[in-house]
Amino acid sequence: MSELLLEIGTEEIPAGFIPKALAAMEEIAAKMLSDARLSHGKIKAMGNPRRLVLHVEGLSSRQPDEARTVTGPPKRAAFDDSGNPTKAVEGFAKGQGVRVEDLKIIATDKGEYVSARIEEKGAEALKVLSELLSKFILTIPFPKSMRWADREIRFARPIHWILAVFGGEIVHFELDGIKSGELTRGHRFLSPGVFRVKDFDAYIHQTRDNFTIVDPEARHEMVRRQVEQAAASINAKALPDEGLLEEISFLVEYPVAVLGSFDREFLMLPKEVLVNSMREHQRYFALTDLHGDLMPNFITISNTKAEDMDVVRTGNERVLRARLSDARYFYEHDLKKPLSGRVDDLKKVVFQIKLGTTYEKVTRVVKLAEYIAGLLYKNEKITKDASRAAYLCKADLVTGMVYEFPNLQGIMGGEYARKTGENEEVSKAISEHYCPRFSGDSVPSTPAGTCVSIADKIDTIAGIFSIGKAPTGSEDPYGLRRNALGIIAMIYAGGFRISLKSLISEAVSMLKADDANRAALQDSILDFFRQRVSGQLTVEGYAYDTADSVLATHFDDILDVRERVMAISEFRKSGDFPAFITAFKRVANIIPEGFHENLDESLLSEPAEKDLYYHYREIRDEVFSHIEAGRYVGALARIAGIRPFVDRFFEDVMVMDKDERIKNNRLALMGLLAGMFLNIADIRKIVV
Repeated sequence: MSELLLEIGTEEIPAGFIPKALAAMEEIAAKMLSDARLSHGKIKAMGNPRRLVLHVEGLSSRQPDEARTVTGPPKRAAFDDSGNPTKAVEGFAKGQGVRVEDLKIIATDKGEYVSARIEEKGAEALKVLSELLSKFILTIPFPKSMRWADREIRFARPIHWILAVFGGEIVHFELDGIKSGELTRGHRFLSPGVFRVKDFDAYIHQTRDNFTIVDPEARHEMVRRQVEQAAASINAKALPDEGLLEEISFLVEYPVAVLGSFDREFLMLPKEVLVNSMREHQRYFALTDLHGDLMPNFITISNTKAEDMDVVRTGNERVLRARLSDARYFYEHDLKKPLSGRVDDLKKVVFQIKLGTTYEKVTRVVKLAEYIAGLLYKNEKITKDASRAAYLCKADLVTGMVYEFPNLQGIMGGEYARKTGENEEVSKAISEHYCPRFSGDSVPSTPAGTCVSIADKIDTIAGIFSIGKAPTGSEDPYGLRRNALGIIAMIYAGGFRISLKSLISEAVSMLKADDANRAALQDSILDFFRQRVSGQLTVEGYAYDTADSVLATHFDDILDVRERVMAISEFRKSGDFPAFITAFKRVANIIPEGFHENLDESLLSEPAEKDLYYHYREIRDEVFSHIEAGRYVGALARIAGIRPFVDRFFEDVMVMDKDERIKNNRLALMGLLAGMFLNIADIRKIVV
């Protein structure tokens, strides 16, 4: 057993390409080595902008010997009537590298066939790897690849060198004129020379000594620690930003934190503008004081350690000053016109070519927000605020600031609304109407914001579905799954009893949908929500079959759906649950599809069926009272109480009696029992 170290040295690879490439490298290497019959230990991929590295521990030094049987033509086609070999069998033997007389006849399910026993000696790992690694390199996936110079191969960026060492020896191969070896290089500027590598431990230490940190986790921690130390030096804290931290750790080989500052006068800009100017354009960390107020400082991460770091700091301060001056210009220019004066400009902004302009979308969202406010709050003030916020919610799309910083849409709308005379509820609703933007994001904190957010999202979903652009597979260009999950999150957070069918129907009614297809459109959107609710419940830790059993019944009030799932999950903890499910599955499964008959009490003759019907009547009203009140655990407990009588019924009574009337009457009794639990879940879908 030895270790394999492969390093692909390149021009700077874009930061966004690297994490997925590293994950893919581990998967591809595991499969290739397995297919090549080389056993191995842990596989780890690492890298930074100028190198991708693969390390494989405990890689076997050779393939094991292999013996296998290869089946050839049928016996009847292999030999003629005189027993002489035919051309078919001679060709088979030649192809397998054996003599005809060494072939065997084997019996199979399809008859007798000719077979060859092939024994292969395992090859040395060095030889296998020399053939494998060039293929491995070219299999690494990237969003975009390129050719360079007169090369034939494609890669994320030009490859300059390849280090390939196995057990201290070079794995020799050539990739379009680039020969592998045991040499690597340090940092482009701080240590550009080459040095020899023999094993992985030496490689890690030597690269670090030459100012390049290969392990992304180590680089990530270096950046975090340096940012914290630089911030602490002025009694500040960096705004938490894991996304920026992750991105920067793949932008640099050797991180060096630089603390800078900007003119205090720029603090008059909204905090979000300052933070976005620093983050989106410059990849800077914004700083706050210990009270959480933004400070006129920033931290940038340099990819080199200059002799005079003040030069680096001054250069970054100069660039940021220009960015913030632009932001201040946009902000002041935007405020010269009230937000309400920009709504008409949305008539020139296309939302979707088949759905019209953003102005048309706004008119729909206004009506939907008013409708939702009436359902959820029944408060005239909230309805009025929701209507006004919906009318203004997209107006910031035509401002200079949002054009420059698209991710500030909504946020700037709320800021401009506040500055131009709108009340706080309306302003905050505009700021929050895109929330929740992603999984785990906060929901709107105001009633008006909730109404506008739901209205905006359901309008988008209904509109895109209506033009046949529903998500398929991993493709979801309009973010409909995210929008649906956002609506679900808001309903859960607010504890809203809202009919999803009615909401969808209202949204669809405002579109130019064909009446003939309207019902099918609404059903497809409802099913889309059903899938999202199922996924969300699974993410929350509920068993898939529990969620599936509930979603197979009535699906309209998703808060009620969640409560039923919670009740069944609680009930599953009971030791009697498997017996309960088994018994009542028999009840549900015996009823023919489409069966509808009324029970005739006078036809009950057997003691077991009489007892079962008696106990059903005894609990029926209480069960349905529990269900109507949403007390599902109580309902399930009462239903479970008659299980012994169900068991006795199936032991003593033949349901499928020869007398059609008696048979149908007993099936009707089963229908009454099933009707109780089918109001909660279809227990046939639960696995025990």
